[in-house]
Amino acid sequence: MELTYIIQKSRRRSISVSVNSDNQILVKAPYLTTERTIKDFLISKKDWITKQIEKQNNENEQASVLGFISEDELKQIRRKAKKEIPERVAYWAEKIGVFYGRISIRLQSSRWGSCAQNGNLNFNSLLVIMPKEVLDSVVVHELCHRKHMNHSKEFYAEIYRVFPDYDRCNKWLKDNGGVYMKRIVK
Repeated sequence: MELTYIIQKSRRRSISVSVNSDNQILVKAPYLTTERTIKDFLISKKDWITKQIEKQNNENEQASVLGFISEDELKQIRRKAKKEIPERVAYWAEKIGVFYGRISIRLQSSRWGSCAQNGNLNFNSLLVIMPKEVLDSVVVHELCHRKHMNHSKEFYAEIYRVFPDYDRCNKWLKDNGGVYMKRIVK
């Protein structure tokens, strides 16, 4: 299979590769990296790249089968998210024993949630059209960052303490989340 790719050079130390939602391959490399080194790197990652492209194609097909989300539906989803997500955050924050700052809810293209150092939380509005326990798993993940701003053993121990089903929900999100993102009409 012939691969075409985009090279982005910067002051980084290592080479990385990613496949975007349009199956474009992006290689990020240090400034002085040779074309030969990049080609060798891509050859070593060929199986991974192929798998990512197959995954993207499968997600595109599933999104098409499920149907695309119209602008009107998106407005309803946003309204529902602004009501339900803060309710879930309040519920889980009390269980975990943490405080949080402002909650932002928007349609994000690559994240389901995030927690800033100051305690502000961000969530993807699409979470409200997923199974409730998946929404809860993202809320718990972000709130546990209020105790541990990392992904250490202690961080995951805290998640499992309050949400033992986290791994199953996280796997569901990894397996299905891309399909939900692709249902948005751009």
